[in-house]
Amino acid sequence: MGMCQRRSTRECNRVLLSGTLVLVFLAGAVHRCSGRVLLQDGNKKPPASPPGLVPPPHSAPAPRGKTSNSTNSTTGPPPPAPVLDDPPSSSREPLLWVFLIGPAAFLLFLLLLLVSAITCLRRKRKRATVSPWKAGMSGHMSGQLQKAFVTGVPSISRDELETACEDFSNIIGSSAESIVFKGTLTNGTEVAVTSIRIPPTSWTPNTELYFRRKVEALARMNHRNLVNLLAYCTEEEPFERMLVFEYAPNGTLYEHLHNKESEHLDWPMRMRIVMGAAYGLQYMHHELVPPTSHLNFDANSVYLTEDYAAKVADFGISKLSVGTNNLGRRKSFSKFINAIGYDDCEGNDRHAPDFESNILSFGVFLLETLTGRTPYSDTQGSLIDWAKEYLSDAKMMWYMVDPSLKSYNNDELVAICEVVRLCIQPRASKRPSMREVTWMLSNALHMSPEAASSKCSPLLWAELELLSPVDNSSEEPEAALTTT
Repeated sequence: MGMCQRRSTRECNRVLLSGTLVLVFLAGAVHRCSGRVLLQDGNKKPPASPPGLVPPPHSAPAPRGKTSNSTNSTTGPPPPAPVLDDPPSSSREPLLWVFLIGPAAFLLFLLLLLVSAITCLRRKRKRATVSPWKAGMSGHMSGQLQKAFVTGVPSISRDELETACEDFSNIIGSSAESIVFKGTLTNGTEVAVTSIRIPPTSWTPNTELYFRRKVEALARMNHRNLVNLLAYCTEEEPFERMLVFEYAPNGTLYEHLHNKESEHLDWPMRMRIVMGAAYGLQYMHHELVPPTSHLNFDANSVYLTEDYAAKVADFGISKLSVGTNNLGRRKSFSKFINAIGYDDCEGNDRHAPDFESNILSFGVFLLETLTGRTPYSDTQGSLIDWAKEYLSDAKMMWYMVDPSLKSYNNDELVAICEVVRLCIQPRASKRPSMREVTWMLSNALHMSPEAASSKCSPLLWAELELLSPVDNSSEEPEAALTTT
């Protein structure tokens, strides 16, 4: 927001500077024109005697050999002054232009000022406009959140989050690392508030540094298939570290695949979710600068919007809990990888999988979506080991399809199984990139990024950037996040 305001101010100043330069140029022209008129008047020769006037008498030249004595010469009466006519009109033309250019330059300067003022007002009004088609954004964000956007880094107070989350009683999820609350801001926008479960005594300077870097990294991410960061909260009394995200009302893909009480997903819905998750990971791997990998990509990290579009989330929170040994799902992933004989994990201390490990996780994610089976269980073993014998035979692939599905597209099934086969290669160097995976899936499913994204729940991060800041001149602005 501050950047937009500075840009608009610079443009207005540029217009004013241009107008001033034009005025100076015109004033210089007027000055030069006036000087030329005065110079012409000073160097003007006396006009010739008009008809009827007798030229004044001159002394006759002295004869040769004789000198005239000036003292003895007598001088006659001075000649009468010649009667001059009015100066010709050509000598008045520069002076006429002086009087024309001066008012014209002043009017031009006023016109430039008016155009500059109108441009600034239109830009400010455009930033303050909220698009009517954006669901849940008909009002204005709270003053605290708007104030944070003035500084360029989103921030919100604990009191405001406490009110939004009903005294932090509306818990929608929890883990060893965090608690997730559902909140509703003053304008009716629903948000998900993640409170990090680390006591102040265990919060070290390194942990604080990582938290600040994580906020900055999440703030850089802005994609329609990611759960975007809206704000953050840091307070010391009481000690709180919170992250505020977009809210996806239909839970995770894992819940819909393995919880019978959740709404059943048919084949087209699953393909749209697969495509949305692929676009989200492709953005993280190839479009984000610098690129980043997902901490633990699986069906639990894919959230569903109101119209069941995929939004990838949950990247990096558990890294804050390195000292607590509560690695949760990361340990589960390590156990799964070790069970099938893959070398992607380098022990439990590895918290940032490389891009190839994300590709392996995406292949397992595709299998889980197709089959409705969990990636690993103590009773059924590894999903990859079970599916290998069917992936190589196109006539047997139908056997892997989730039996709860009433119908499926066989051509799409064959194409997705081929992608799975490439993604789960034991050697990481033989796996395709996420860009190649997305290209293969989009050609097989014929689904564009727009079709795979939500149509009824637009990105709130983009809408917040359009809100005009409130006047907080009486308050000190909050300091932006800095890393050392």
